[in-house]
Amino acid sequence: MLDRLGFRQKVAAIVLTGVLAVLVFATMSLYQTRQALIDGRKLELVTAVQAMHNIVVGFRDKAEKGQMSVDDAKKAAAEAVGVSRYGGANGKTEYAYIWGLDGSGIMHPIKPEWNGQNMMGKVKDGNGVDVVKSLVDGINASRDGTAFVPTNFPRPGTTVPVPKLQYIMKVDGWNWLVGSGLYTDDLDAQLRKETLTELLFAVLALLIIGGVGWVVARSVVRQIGCEPGRAVQITEEVAKGNLTVDLHDAPPGSVMSGLSHMVESLQKLVREVRSGSESIANASAEIAQGNNDLSARTEQQAAAIEQTSASMSELGGTVNQNADSARQANQLATSASSVAVQGGEVVNRVVETMRDINDSSRKISDIIGVIDGIAFQTN
Repeated sequence: MLDRLGFRQKVAAIVLTGVLAVLVFATMSLYQTRQALIDGRKLELVTAVQAMHNIVVGFRDKAEKGQMSVDDAKKAAAEAVGVSRYGGANGKTEYAYIWGLDGSGIMHPIKPEWNGQNMMGKVKDGNGVDVVKSLVDGINASRDGTAFVPTNFPRPGTTVPVPKLQYIMKVDGWNWLVGSGLYTDDLDAQLRKETLTELLFAVLALLIIGGVGWVVARSVVRQIGCEPGRAVQITEEVAKGNLTVDLHDAPPGSVMSGLSHMVESLQKLVREVRSGSESIANASAEIAQGNNDLSARTEQQAAAIEQTSASMSELGGTVNQNADSARQANQLATSASSVAVQGGEVVNRVVETMRDINDSSRKISDIIGVIDGIAFQTN
């Protein structure tokens, strides 16, 4: 799948992965921060209630040991818890309360009129939930005598109910539960603050990651001269012998610019080779034409030599004939004196013989002229 993406798209995918990683990290960090804030608030609440519970258990132990009556121990325990304070943004302003498991009010420092009365179904939170019943049910359902119970109450001076987490502990033997509550709406404000801080760092990280990714992608593409995928296609085309690829837009100093110079050199070399090939072809054609001319001249010389040979043969025959005629003439001349008596007949024969000799001489002259002509053509 990644092979189908361009280089810029791959870099964008890396950046997007980094963005998602930052978002996941920020989300997990916010969740952990929220849990830490809640756990911190719970720890504060548990510590305070345990301290109040220890006060009540101390008085209970005194009653069990006979150091105090049960009623005096309960009264002292209720008074001690009632005046105890803890936490709070402006000092120790948070308080604890005591309820009986039957819903009766044992001690409530803010609502003393509830003390000694069964308040089951009479104390409702901002959402209309029976608070006393929720506390009693929470203790009864607990395995270790402790429980967290979420409720909603308006903060002092306001009318809008906000989350308030209650923590209660059971006092064995007296059937009491000691508890206290802390508002948790401020945790949302702290969480929003932490969220804004985390988002600020996340946005900063995203900008850095995105900027680095953009710079790296731009630098790599500039060094290559184009998208890597396009560069691969161009090099494959050049490898196949296609020297017409367009590389004029390649940035100076890039790989594609170097490839462009190489292609231009190859084009120049091909042109030179082509020009050399054409020159060789022209020279070959001229050589072939010269060979043809030489062949024709050789054939002409062979024909002339053949003609000369024939003429020489004819000349030889004529010479032989002249020689025979000369011998015959000589014989006739030698015998002229002996045959002079024959008179006109012999003279006539001599005249005819001389005529033949003259004819033969003319033929010899013609043959010699032909031989001279042939010799001139050969030269």
